[in-house]
Amino acid sequence: MTTEHPERAAPPPHRPLSDWIARVLPAAPGRLPVIGPVNDGDERTDARTMPRFRTEQWTRTSLIVERAGERCRALALRASDGSAVVELDDCGAPIAVSETGAELIDRLENHWAEPPADPRTLDRLRSEGLALRYFLLHRLARETHAPPALFHSLPWERVDAAARSATALLHAQTDGPPASPPDGELRHWFTPAASSLAGPLQVLEAGLRTERAGPWFGREAANLLSGLLSADPRRLPDATRNALAGLAGVLGEADRALHHAARQAAARLTGIHPVTPMRRLLDSDFVLRASSGEPRSGRDEPSGRSEFLEQWPVAAVLTVTGNRLLEIEMEIEDHPDPPTRRRTDGPLCQPVTLRPVMEDTDTPSAGQGTRYWMLLHTGAGALGGFIAVPAPDHTFEVDLDAPPLPLRFLDRVPPSQLEASLYANEHITLSEWHRMIDGLAPWHPAHTALAAYVSRHG
Repeated sequence: MTTEHPERAAPPPHRPLSDWIARVLPAAPGRLPVIGPVNDGDERTDARTMPRFRTEQWTRTSLIVERAGERCRALALRASDGSAVVELDDCGAPIAVSETGAELIDRLENHWAEPPADPRTLDRLRSEGLALRYFLLHRLARETHAPPALFHSLPWERVDAAARSATALLHAQTDGPPASPPDGELRHWFTPAASSLAGPLQVLEAGLRTERAGPWFGREAANLLSGLLSADPRRLPDATRNALAGLAGVLGEADRALHHAARQAAARLTGIHPVTPMRRLLDSDFVLRASSGEPRSGRDEPSGRSEFLEQWPVAAVLTVTGNRLLEIEMEIEDHPDPPTRRRTDGPLCQPVTLRPVMEDTDTPSAGQGTRYWMLLHTGAGALGGFIAVPAPDHTFEVDLDAPPLPLRFLDRVPPSQLEASLYANEHITLSEWHRMIDGLAPWHPAHTALAAYVSRHG
């Protein structure tokens, strides 16, 4: 006997785009309407999830209210009983919109699953305020498979200018006093289209322009490249993709530790000069044969099986041993004289990610997998590292594509992940770990990881 489950009713089309709303309160004669407290005093709640917006029908509209003592036409919703709320930005101010802009939002919400992205729609979006565009695209990105072209309505010329400025500064093409900052802050406006892009780019450009001292460059460069590797290039206009690809190329030239990730990022953005990933699928049969004691095919060598990966300047050997350990040895051909910025940032750690492969496919799972951090030693003309971790029983992917990060900037990594990495870097002695970790900021999770490691290691 089977039980049928009724389909869950779709929520009403018109709900807040912002996390915050405020009731429109009656106004004194001759005065503009004023607004009540944010979310009726519950600022931590996402207004879109409030029961009244999921069970009642609301009409999309705009209302004239007071904003900082001035008239403002604000994005609003009206209930069937005539009451109304306006939507608020991150500062608690009404989100400005034109009458035609409110009509456009109404149309997009009525086609939420497949919103239009024709040139006229994009032109109308661009004519509205940036806050309105941000909140609309933020919700679309979270709840739908929005057409990539819709994200072209963001002010990408700001990103283009920052990328070109950073590229020129890295090329040392500026003379005289520091260059003026590009017009317009990047802030969080671009996160609906791509995370870890605008923030690192803005800090990178400002740091280069002001010749910022101290350790910072490795974090921003690696975070920017990671953002570019995960972004959907279709959400970025052509000019932006080209500007960011140019910057990625220069980052790779400036530091060979970043070279592979930079080339990968540039290739994804432009679609030209593809780069072979530093990834490899190891199936369960590979692991089984390695652990069975069977000698390597055609060789009088001990048990274990190896795979080789190489993309200049990076080379790696993946070996599954007879006792079911996955050993990864990696080397990066370095500059004869390593960059000063890298020496300032301190020792580098290469992220190594193991991802399970979905059953009956050759596709790695969409999750983060298990991540380890391989410490990279500086040697004669090379960076090198080695880790040994338990080999999964199932088919899995080894991913070495991500750029390395300085140890000091692994300050948001869970202590448990760092502790597992301390064990994995089995060629590093306890005294070496103390020398590298004891000088880190007191709140760095590596201290907790090292304490647990020492406690269990004896």
